[in-house]
Amino acid sequence: MSAISTTTHIIVFFLAIILMAVIYPVTGYRQGKSVLKGLYTGNYNKVRWYKKSILWSWIPVFFLSSLMLVTGVTPYGIGFRLPSAQINNISPVIFKISLFASTIYMLYSLYSIISFRISSKIREHHAASVPSRLKYILPVSKKEKRAWFFLSFTAGFTEEFLYRGYLFFAIPLVFGRLHPAILILASTLLFAAGHIYQGKEVIKPSVAGFFLALVYYFTGSLYIVILLHFLQDLIAGELLAEPED
Repeated sequence: MSAISTTTHIIVFFLAIILMAVIYPVTGYRQGKSVLKGLYTGNYNKVRWYKKSILWSWIPVFFLSSLMLVTGVTPYGIGFRLPSAQINNISPVIFKISLFASTIYMLYSLYSIISFRISSKIREHHAASVPSRLKYILPVSKKEKRAWFFLSFTAGFTEEFLYRGYLFFAIPLVFGRLHPAILILASTLLFAAGHIYQGKEVIKPSVAGFFLALVYYFTGSLYIVILLHFLQDLIAGELLAEPED
């Protein structure tokens, strides 16, 4: 990579950090207040909000991926590769444990989605534990659930690209070789900051972010964490029952 390309990546990295550590938390908090206000005034449209979120989520990813292609960074280098213990020189035992844990998590997510759809009791049991503060963002109608599906895919792809793939690539580029724990911690904290709008419930996405960061480092593959993130968001989209006709 040329000196000019490296300098460009460093500048863009700090802009990306501002986006993740400042802009996302602030806009998320303001959007949360705006949604609550909309509920009281009757001017709240979830589908419109989902579509707007989808658009603004793809913009930074498009910009960063374009920059990487122009500067010679391949999709493989950013994490779009099959899982392998050799990528980060991971112990075969830890690598297999990570794959096993990911598989269990995936199967549990699929079970949750299916069980919510076929059992109203199971759905109601889990929905009862969701704070009222968060229920306002979840889909209810069929139209909202369709939009939520695309929002879930967008979040799974774009957030894993930013918080896992990009950060794990850019931090060593800017600061040099660091202990993996620093990369995992930075990824987790920035991911938590982006979900600060959830209030006390931010602990849940923080734990999920930590788990996904571990899986990404131990497997070296964005494909796995994108899928897990996507399925996790789909679970949330099934929590609230559609109104009866």
